[in-house]
Amino acid sequence: MAISFFKKKPDTFDYEESRICRCCNHVFKGRYCNICGEKVIEPSERTFLTFLDNLLNAFTFLDGKFLKSLKLLLLRPGQLSRNIADGLRVPYMKMVSLFFVANFFYFLFPFFDSFNSSLYSQTNLMGQHSVTATAIVKKEVEKRQISMEEFQEKYQAQSTNLSKLLLVTLVLVLTATHMVVNYSKKNYFFDHLLVSLEFYSFHLLVNMLLLPAIVLLLIKFAASIGWDWNSLLTDRIFSVPVYGLILYFLIRAQRIFYLQKWYWAIPKAIILFYLFTETIPLYRILLFYITVWTI
Repeated sequence: MAISFFKKKPDTFDYEESRICRCCNHVFKGRYCNICGEKVIEPSERTFLTFLDNLLNAFTFLDGKFLKSLKLLLLRPGQLSRNIADGLRVPYMKMVSLFFVANFFYFLFPFFDSFNSSLYSQTNLMGQHSVTATAIVKKEVEKRQISMEEFQEKYQAQSTNLSKLLLVTLVLVLTATHMVVNYSKKNYFFDHLLVSLEFYSFHLLVNMLLLPAIVLLLIKFAASIGWDWNSLLTDRIFSVPVYGLILYFLIRAQRIFYLQKWYWAIPKAIILFYLFTETIPLYRILLFYITVWTI
């Protein structure tokens, strides 16, 4: 626990005492009602220290589930989904919760705007789409009779809100892709969804947060001894380890979750990787149009 700094407190709860559930009036023994699941609240759980303990746990995930889940994400991609699909769920975060935690941290520390594509990126860095987007933006600014700066501010706020929701569509697209690529395995939709949520949790936490943080530390260290390593964060260089980690996850997930032989796992991972890279530009274009239409 957080305030106790990992010191395990003695369990003094009386498990043999009969209690009446405040919710359904059922008589039961133990901490939880075996009919409705209502929890017995002890006096010690009403203290200010317990409140701070729970608050710190909520922000730092010191209960261990997040760290255990992250460890599997890094070392054995696909194993977390495999464990949850097999019914081993208590030691780990719920996959949906892990995905939204990754989502939260990504938007809290946006090193890159891969999923929250800025107006500058939309109008300058996306080829033919940027030409069309620039014309649309100019037209909208004139129609609304506002400055470009004001439009950009409104666009960014709306784009951030929408991208958090639209990320779910990417998960569903990847789920459908997994269903097609691994059709012979006869898995349920839920199984494919688990792997897709795990993939995007990995991508957001590792590729979009942990990796750029490490690179920034390297750049600062290099600067302290007079070296310029700023080029490490350019798309041409940074995309190399990112693509490598994506392929690493996809191959390992095919091997661990879908139990594929390596000679099937590699080509299937390459297909999934190609479809992933093709989906992201379409996602950004969709994000642009929905954002403009809704601000």
